[in-house]
Amino acid sequence: MRSEELGIGFRFHLRLAKYALFLIPNFSFLIILLIACASAPSDPVVIPEDIAGIVHAGQTNTTQEYALLDRMGVNWILTTFYWRLIEGEEGKWNFVDYDKYVDTAKAAGKKIIGILAYDVSWIHKDGKARDYIPPDKVPLFLNYVQKTTAHFKGRVDAWCIWNEPNTIFWNGSRGEYLSLTRRASDVLREIDSEVILLGGSFNRGIFGLPAAYIKGLFESGAMDKADAIAFHPYELNPNRTTRLYMEFRAMVAKYGFEDRIWLTEAGYPTGGWYPTAVSEKKFPAYIVKTFVGLATSGAKKILWYQLFDPVKRVKSDSEDYFGLIRSRDDYTSKGAEAFRLCAVYLPGATYRPEFPLQKNLPGSFHSFYFEQPSGGRTLVLWKDGSTINLILQASGNDYTRHDIVTGNAEAISAQTPIVVGNVPVFITWQGGEIPSLRISGSR
Repeated sequence: MRSEELGIGFRFHLRLAKYALFLIPNFSFLIILLIACASAPSDPVVIPEDIAGIVHAGQTNTTQEYALLDRMGVNWILTTFYWRLIEGEEGKWNFVDYDKYVDTAKAAGKKIIGILAYDVSWIHKDGKARDYIPPDKVPLFLNYVQKTTAHFKGRVDAWCIWNEPNTIFWNGSRGEYLSLTRRASDVLREIDSEVILLGGSFNRGIFGLPAAYIKGLFESGAMDKADAIAFHPYELNPNRTTRLYMEFRAMVAKYGFEDRIWLTEAGYPTGGWYPTAVSEKKFPAYIVKTFVGLATSGAKKILWYQLFDPVKRVKSDSEDYFGLIRSRDDYTSKGAEAFRLCAVYLPGATYRPEFPLQKNLPGSFHSFYFEQPSGGRTLVLWKDGSTINLILQASGNDYTRHDIVTGNAEAISAQTPIVVGNVPVFITWQGGEIPSLRISGSR
């Protein structure tokens, strides 16, 4: 996805075709066939300490925003280093706005992912940009890659070449994209052998994953110098998002990249026409379920799309409703507290799928137990359908139940009855033996 960045530029809206699959009636059987339901890992999973990030964060360059990012546990921020903003006219380079962005982010201790994209109007005879680099203009794009990566060497932590090339953001052939990526990777590595290089940045296609693009990326040599592959698992709900990620994971496992997947965009709009839209009431639950599902399935990075809704929103435009925060002028949380809980309590922890011990609990019940090396414990619970009354049996201390909507924390005892339903229950405590769960009233 793409939206306005750095306060300048144009708005870009996704076309109906991008989500056509979700809109085709009576095709549930096709969707099921397309989504291979690989099993989530059954072994313990260590959640990376720097797993959490947000797309389009840091653009106000204000202490207020960076204080919010710190509170939310954000390690990574992502922005596009638009060629048209850096070299608006051939040979005239301008890094001023990006220098300010990068310097402010680094001073705040954030890691930066930079997207190298798209085209510029002046390479086309009619003076109109079209998300395409003609073969004879590729050297100009490579020059932009060389100049930009050299300028920010040691300051930008990771680069990704292009964004969602299997959608409307690349209007050339697949072969032209693969060639461009391979050549740009070579140029980038000549400048910086240490920076992290991401390939792909794929979204799902109309009929599922872009298998031909993924296969071509690896078999063309375009991934030979890459450290990880980027993916955007947009789907209708958290369960389907995790299933789509697992299908992608199985696909890239053929090339040894199953443990090198960075989710550089994930999210749901709370308005507009996109079929992935969710109500604001359900939004926090979707965030927790998605973050937990992806993290425990092995994702190395999860960058939420995005931090703010625009100040003025168009009711029909879903691109205006992806924010965790209401707007730059109104820091009301839409889903920021849910994201914060995941980004603060899960990184660095080990997910132990065999715990907590459970007795006579239904298959619609979901539990995720995490242990920190420091002794911290986190338990996330939810149940599909009707609620269930449980008792958590555990030792330890400082038991706290966190509200995923408001972020409020409530001290509880280990024996406090817990009502578990569709809204995740988020509990933390310190130390103690392996916990167990039982239905209230049972033995």
